[in-house]
Parts: sequence; C-alpha cells; structure tokens
Amino acid sequence: MLNSTMKDPCKHFLLSFTALLSAAISVAQPEPPSDLNLEDLRVWLKNNWHTGYHHSLGYNQARMQMYGYIDNFNGEIECVYTGFTQDGGYVTYPNPINAEHIVPQSFFGSSEPMKSDIYILKPCHGNANSSRSNYPYGEVNNSQAQWYGVIGNTYTSQDNQPSDHEFWSEKSGNVWEPREEHKGNIARSIFYFYTMYPDEVGDINQIGDPETLYQWHLDDPIDSEELDRNDKVETHQGNRNPYVDYPDLVWDAWFHEEAAVDTDGPAITGASVVYIDCEDYPTSDIFITATDETDPLTITFVDSGSEDGCEFSIIRTYVAVDGAGNTTTFTQELSVMDMEAPTFTSFPNDLVVTCGDDYELVEPLAIDNCSATTMMATETILGEACPSGHQIIRTYTVVDECGNTTTATQNIIVNEYIEPIGCSSDLNNDGFITVNDILLSLSEFGCPSGCNYDVDGDGIVGVGDILGILADYGSAC
Repeated sequence: MLNSTMKDPCKHFLLSFTALLSAAISVAQPEPPSDLNLEDLRVWLKNNWHTGYHHSLGYNQARMQMYGYIDNFNGEIECVYTGFTQDGGYVTYPNPINAEHIVPQSFFGSSEPMKSDIYILKPCHGNANSSRSNYPYGEVNNSQAQWYGVIGNTYTSQDNQPSDHEFWSEKSGNVWEPREEHKGNIARSIFYFYTMYPDEVGDINQIGDPETLYQWHLDDPIDSEELDRNDKVETHQGNRNPYVDYPDLVWDAWFHEEAAVDTDGPAITGASVVYIDCEDYPTSDIFITATDETDPLTITFVDSGSEDGCEFSIIRTYVAVDGAGNTTTFTQELSVMDMEAPTFTSFPNDLVVTCGDDYELVEPLAIDNCSATTMMATETILGEACPSGHQIIRTYTVVDECGNTTTATQNIIVNEYIEPIGCSSDLNNDGFITVNDILLSLSEFGCPSGCNYDVDGDGIVGVGDILGILADYGSAC
C-alpha cells in the first residue's frame, strides 16, 4: 500500500518496547559492538552470530520443526500472506500449506544451508506461494492490485479491494506487498539473510528497496511472538536473528550515516564602509548579516580608533560564532561624519527705532549636535546714517568644527528724527495750528517711543498730545 514514507533514524525509539522485551531474554551470542557500522558491522554479526552457531537441519527437518513446533500455535499453522489456517504437525508438506522462502531459492540456486535456514521459511498457502513467485517486495498501488487473503477461512484471490484490506497481501505487476502485520517480520528476515549469506545471495536490492524494507521494520515493530520464534529457532538451529534482539542494528548495519560535522564558520555579508552621523555614535547597532546552519549564532564586535577630529573613522571587527564553535571575522569601517548644521536656540527680533534712541543689541545663541560652534556677525547699513532714516541688517553666521553653517538676519529700522519748528503743536510747520496737525498726531497715535509727533515730549503719542494741539487750535506760530 502506498502510504508510508522513509523515517528518520531517531524513530528507532519507536522500537523501545522491543528493547524491553529483548532485555528479558538470555542471548547466547555476544552483544554487538557500538563502534562498528555498515559492512564492518555485518561482517562482525556474521562471524559472531552465525559462524559457529548455525547448524543446518536440512530441508525436511527444518520444515517439520516449523510446522510442528516453531510456527505451530495450539495445533494450527497460519499462512504468512493470507491468514489461512489449518492443522499443523511434524510433517514436510501439510497440503495446501507449503514452505515459502522469503528470499526465493532462485536467488541462491536452492543451495544449502540457505535453503533450510528457518529464518527465511514461513508457512504459506500453496496458491499464495505460487502467486508471489520470486517477485521482489514493495509498496503496491491499491487501485491496481490483485488481492490475496481469506474470506472465512477460504483462500481467496480477487481484483477488488477488500474492506479489511490491511489483512490481505497484494500484487501489481512484478511487485508483492505482504499484509501489514507481517511486513516488519519479513523485513527483518531479509536483513538477517543478506547479512549472514552476503556472497551467496548477492545484492539486497533484488529482493526489494532497502529503504522500503527499513520502513516496514519501523512501522511493524518486534512483538512477543517474533521474540518467541527467535527463541524456538535458536533451540533447533543454534543461532538467533540479531535484528530481532537488537532492532536498532538494522539502521547501524544497513543505513548508518555519520553525523555531518560542521567545520564552516558563519557566512557574513555587509558593507565595507558604513556612514554614520556623529550624534549616532557610539552605537551598538549591527551593520552586518550573519547566517549559519548550526544554532545558536552569536555576534560580537570591538571598535578601535580615535574619535578626534571633525570626521573620524572607527574600525569595527565583528566575530560571529555558530553553535559548533566555528568563527568568522569581518572588518568594517565606520565613517563618522557631522552632517547637520548648527541651530539657533534664540535669535533677536527685528527692531524699529528713531535716531537718537538707545536700544540694546541681543546676541543670538546656537548649538551643534556634535561639536563646538563659532558665532560671526556682519552689519550692513542701507541709507545714510542718523539723523537720516536708514536700515541696519545684522547677519549672524554660526559654524561648527566640520564647517557646517547656519545663517540668519536681524533687521533694524532707524527712523529720522524731525525737530519741531515754532509751536510744538504745529506739526506740519505751516505756521498754523489746524486740523492737519491733529490728523498728523492721530496718524502716530499710540507710538511707544521715538515718535515724530510727540507734542508734550513724554516719549509717546497719546491723548495728552491731542489735547495740547486742541489747546493751541487756531493759533498762529
């Protein structure tokens, strides 16, 4: 059935139940070493679990022990592929049951002692045995399968999928898939046979894909009946199947892979030069990317260099370490620059004054994000100096140590001071106090200082100035 996938070797723990059972039995053969694997381990198993232990019974005696004792439960024997049962006994051919060779005899020329090794012999209905022929084992597409099983206890072959299909074997083309509950047993028998007779039987791929067989071994763990069979076979044949006593050996002997040793340091990418504004340094930011397959990954760095000067360079050396202790070093230049101009924190407002007035010049204040500043001021006069009206433009420039500058201007308007002629109320100096003088005073009404039409000389133009003009209204000066 196409419903299994290869599992990771860590899945060996699924067989922990078997390990507990095998620990309870007494094994005549020595415990397998932990420092051997693959062919070295298979050779060791052959030399220490087969050679000197295995005693062939001959084909007739092997079958008699299988039907009468080893696979006889309460007087009955069962077909490995179909579940068909019948009476057993110490006979060589309890028709219709005969002996199925899990590894076909044609694979080894029907030679002894392979032919009589009970670990690859199973009771089988003769029709199922013939249908299996010498086809390899594998997974079969259910929709294309011919099925082999029993209805009641009647041997049956049909092309439609039975409702209890997991208890049936199936065939498609030249591939045979045994029923689910015997897949693991069959796989372990095959691994045993190709371990003990490597030269006689040839390539294990002829009997089926080893990875598929290994998956069957995992999916159908050893049970008490298989352990019991191992004991019974040993009683008559002298040796045991090591893959039943030590199920983890299947991986070690056939599929072992050395764990990959990580000797490569992390891969680091990053710019060779990183530009940083001076107000952002020092910084703990990481300007590289490090990757590695072995976690955890840590990155540290050390900065070296002087922070003197307007612009300066820091050499940052990164060290990335992966979970295996491999390191990679990466060097990067941090170019620290002042890229911002100073800013004024206070700046004087524009002024309007009159010639002769006293006024205070307030100097602005400025700061820079990285360095000290220098303030410079220039003054430009537009027009003639007092007593004429004119404009003063004061330009302030603040410069940081890197030459970044900020400029701002203050405008001072200086009005002309006009001396009164004749009467103080004769604002237009026409010799008469008229409504025109009142209008001139009103045009500057509310002036706080430096006023042209301050009649009473109190520094402002207000109600008192209007009343003074009215008092002189109509007079000639």
